[in-house]
Amino acid sequence: MSITTGKTAQKKHIRTRHIVLFFLIIAGCVSYMDRTALAIVNIDIAREFGLSYTSLGLVLSFFATIYMVCQIPAGLAADRIKARSLLTGCLMVWGLAQLLTAWASNAGTLVGARCLLALGEAPLFLVGTKIITAWYKSAERAVPIGLFNASSSLGQVLAPALLGLIAQEFGWRSMFCTLGGLCILLGLTWGMFYQKSPTADHKSVAKPKQTARQELTFLLAQRVSWVLAIGCASIIYLQWLYSAWLPTYFQTARHLNAAQAGFLSSIPQLAGFFGSLSGGVIIKFLGKTDYTPSRACYQPLITGLLVAALATAAVPLCPTTLLSLVSMAIALFATGIAMTGSLTLGTIVVAEESIATMEAIQNVGGSLGGALSPLLTGFIIQHTGSFTLAMEAGSMITFFCISIYMIERSRFIN
Repeated sequence: MSITTGKTAQKKHIRTRHIVLFFLIIAGCVSYMDRTALAIVNIDIAREFGLSYTSLGLVLSFFATIYMVCQIPAGLAADRIKARSLLTGCLMVWGLAQLLTAWASNAGTLVGARCLLALGEAPLFLVGTKIITAWYKSAERAVPIGLFNASSSLGQVLAPALLGLIAQEFGWRSMFCTLGGLCILLGLTWGMFYQKSPTADHKSVAKPKQTARQELTFLLAQRVSWVLAIGCASIIYLQWLYSAWLPTYFQTARHLNAAQAGFLSSIPQLAGFFGSLSGGVIIKFLGKTDYTPSRACYQPLITGLLVAALATAAVPLCPTTLLSLVSMAIALFATGIAMTGSLTLGTIVVAEESIATMEAIQNVGGSLGGALSPLLTGFIIQHTGSFTLAMEAGSMITFFCISIYMIERSRFIN
């Protein structure tokens, strides 16, 4: 191969991987718009279907519960099924789920649509991370993974403003119809564009067995898998605490109208977006020093969780809306850093062919936190009439998970 041909191929590779990453960011953004859409119209749907706060929390938790159950199968599938077919199918299922939500006539139909949405979205971040590890070398992954992770916060930034406007002008059913159509369009686009992933250049710490059962058994036997899963539980708990209840908090605890609540809700989510981006930059910077790759991920992870826990505890104690907003922004900024650290660490400690399954294990823990968060928060609000104890509970859960990370530090930090 000539030098000119080699340079041309390299430029094409770089251009293609940028396009792939851009699409994954869009998909991640839309997925979180899908997930949080229900929170934007919580009050309208609760009023129409006659739901209490506890019942509403239960409906919100169904997504995270089914998402959690699907994680291990989705991870095994992402390690074995071609990315083009899997992601196309997922996007089409999302679209159908959102259309079903728009046609819901009772709480049961709504729950069914949320379960279908969880089924469709379960493989996204698993197959997305798998794609990134194939296109980017180990030393290059922190920033792309940070960008991909940040797409979740970006979706939560855009959702209150864009979806809130559609719901206000055309009704909440039209909002879900719009999301459904967008997901189907994305699925068709990905199916036509993406061909195949390049062969990834990655050396593993340990190589597990090749069958699905042996691979899963190997990973579950590793204590580091459980530590990462528990850590993800606290991260996603906090993210769901804010994404599922933030508009309701501003309307009830701070006595703002729906438009004001929607606008202010986007500000902490924007901070979370920049936190995820910053996490990738910080990890890349630390990796260029005397930090090992695992330690470069661990340090921002622990620091981010600590700051997030303290900021969340401060939210209900703030005397003004502005101060509570600042505390929320700090909490989600720190959570974004922690999430990027957690996901990047997961790609380092296992073999390349098991990365999606490892992230699935992390996501099971995260989904447990995501299922518990709206359910416990709704229960606390229902019985106390206040968000104070709900926020403090989130902070205490995070401190507990930090202690697990610190106790088990030596198992995955070299």
